[in-house]
Amino acid sequence: MRIIKTSRVLGTALAVLMATVLPGPAAPAQELAAETFTIVMLPDTQYASEYWPEVFRAQMQWVDDQRTARNIKYVLHVGDVVDNSDQLAQWNNSKSAMGLPTDDVPYIIGPGNHDLDSTTTRAATRYNTHYPRSTFTGLPSFGGTYPANQNDNTYHTFNAGGVDWLVVAMKYAPSAAEITWANSVVSAHPHHNAILVTHAYQNGVTKDTNGTNLWTNLVSKQANFRFTFSGHYVNAGVITQQGTNGNTVHQIQADYQNASQRDPNSFLRIMTVDPNNKTLDVKTYSPFLNTYKTDAANQFVLSNINLIPPAWSTIVDNTTADRFTASANWGTSTYSTQRYGADYRFADPLSVSDPAWYKVNIPATGTYQVAVWYSANAGYNDATPYIVVTPSGNQVVNVNQRANGGKWVSLGNFTLAAGDDNKVGVSRWTAGTGYVIADAVKVTRIS
Repeated sequence: MRIIKTSRVLGTALAVLMATVLPGPAAPAQELAAETFTIVMLPDTQYASEYWPEVFRAQMQWVDDQRTARNIKYVLHVGDVVDNSDQLAQWNNSKSAMGLPTDDVPYIIGPGNHDLDSTTTRAATRYNTHYPRSTFTGLPSFGGTYPANQNDNTYHTFNAGGVDWLVVAMKYAPSAAEITWANSVVSAHPHHNAILVTHAYQNGVTKDTNGTNLWTNLVSKQANFRFTFSGHYVNAGVITQQGTNGNTVHQIQADYQNASQRDPNSFLRIMTVDPNNKTLDVKTYSPFLNTYKTDAANQFVLSNINLIPPAWSTIVDNTTADRFTASANWGTSTYSTQRYGADYRFADPLSVSDPAWYKVNIPATGTYQVAVWYSANAGYNDATPYIVVTPSGNQVVNVNQRANGGKWVSLGNFTLAAGDDNKVGVSRWTAGTGYVIADAVKVTRIS
């Protein structure tokens, strides 16, 4: 069965709105409600593929039926798609349920040990034959694979809940080279909320050797990891830890496989993210039986899910319409070739309150880097005061404008309040000598 199209318009529109500097006063962006959305996790389907393909098809039919009502954005398969990788019928049963990957409700797979040709060599030729890289490259969410021409390990990106997501799927027992690749992928997406999908990571609330290796050398090192999902062990559990950068990572495991009974193989995980309440609601459901597992290990809510906002940056030049104000005491010059844009402003230093102001529409209260651009000259001011407006009061950073001109110079990271106001100023009130320069500022969201 093919998973059919779902709309991403709400999430995409919200992300665009949040990342745009509007030309007039606007309500604080944090008042806008981000969409609630769902991710489906498929635990080991090996016995469903071998003996009971009807329960596998019921799972994916439910995804198709519920995609709009539940705003399902992705299906994460944690591996062991089949029980015996040399059995064509099992692969065919799995594909009849999963269908071709589409951009509507896309899926990603972290191949399990039963999907490999051999757990000794970790070759995945058969898996690649039935789920080749080429069938995923057409997805808008497709990012890349390792090795480059195979589908053993892969990453996808998507937008949901007003934020960006990165899913890295790694095959069973990742090697050092594969972990190095995954680190490079996650590092290249610092503003994406990262998810690891892999087969063997933890047994309930205890990490196995693979999980310990992945936590130590990948997950704990990257500040943007938020979740890991795994299966392999017939168990269910959550491990919540902080990484070395202080980020909280929820590591979630579930597997219901059973070789002798049909019904346990029919359960999947429904994971609903509420960005406004910062929660992940996890339910375990069998579409085939139309029943839930309601014990504490299988139905729970995780709180304080702090998501990374999408990348945002804006530049305000002294010529940006309705964004820069300065009194007539500030002159205009094109003298220096280090200027940003057509020209820049200058003024004599005086003990007066006559700042030039840059108006910036901050999308949401948070931490932002403020950088400034100016032309440097031996006759310019060696202690130019830049004013940064924060909720706790104005902060002043003095900059030597005789050096480091013609590039972005960071003033540091500051808490800036949401809203469209004067956020950065250049003051004339300085004990330094020489012209004070006001050219351009750049504000970039950090968190």
